[in-house]
Amino acid sequence: MRRLLTTTTALLALAAPMMAAAPALAAPVQVTIKPAALPRGPNEAGPHLDGKTIHDGTIKVTVNAGRVLLYGKWNQSYIVATGNKLWGNTKLVRVAKTGNTKVLVAGIDPFNAKLDAVAGQVAYSYGDTTQKPTIGIYDLVQKQEIISRSFASTPRLLDFDLGRVIASFWTFTIKTVTWDTVIDTVAKVNSKRSNYASIAHGLIGYYDKDPQAGGCQVLTHLGTQSDRLWTSCKERIEAGSPDGRRFATIPLLTDGLGAADIVVRKAGGVAVAHYRINGYFGRIWWETNTKLLMQANGTAKAAVVRCKVADCNRATALSPTPDL
Repeated sequence: MRRLLTTTTALLALAAPMMAAAPALAAPVQVTIKPAALPRGPNEAGPHLDGKTIHDGTIKVTVNAGRVLLYGKWNQSYIVATGNKLWGNTKLVRVAKTGNTKVLVAGIDPFNAKLDAVAGQVAYSYGDTTQKPTIGIYDLVQKQEIISRSFASTPRLLDFDLGRVIASFWTFTIKTVTWDTVIDTVAKVNSKRSNYASIAHGLIGYYDKDPQAGGCQVLTHLGTQSDRLWTSCKERIEAGSPDGRRFATIPLLTDGLGAADIVVRKAGGVAVAHYRINGYFGRIWWETNTKLLMQANGTAKAAVVRCKVADCNRATALSPTPDL
């Protein structure tokens, strides 16, 4: 026993310097966003919306509709969803640089569509619990819906790439699936409510159970989900960077207007920056692999704000905070 204790003591003595040398994780940079106090930076890179006007370098095209949502650019045209002011009478529309428009599909869910600009295809959902919920694929070259598949409940489209759709179903039978639209086969990814996916980077984010009942956010690999990259019972993933190496999170149970906090983390979970606002953040998305864009609504003024860690500026002019 004495020899065992002596050996153990020696091992601990050797380990102590190593343990002491292990660096502590640095705290994230704390940034309070005040839109009116930030300098004006460059406009958002690439095609983007300002109200109902598409801006793309020197090109400006105003879409004649009550509401407009831009999915991206394809072959010198812009793919958008339009609707009335209450988001009724929705349409998937191609907009030319000249302003000419062509309706591609009517009745889509504008918040549940993904453009694969490389393949020239758009995935979208239509129908609800009273009309068979369906995911359709529109081919922009063939100028038609080329395939569709119905499901038992309303899908949430998480990603569309390489001919594959990842969709999650949060009602009835809870599950997440991948639909190979080339050979028309469906495979189950998991039996969870998923809220984030990246086919290109092999990532899936899901809740281990209902977040309203104590569930936590999990980020893992799409193929081997036993290897958890990050877990949080306080935050949920809102947007992933183009290279899949960073993601922006908001408080887990955020609802209503929007979050007052955003945390940027590396894919392994290490926090890089924590943004706060005396107001609320609207849409959150990535301009580059390291520059985050956020619709920042302060107490009186609002703007799209760009931040690379603590280096922040405005990508738009100031406007009054919406009166909601």
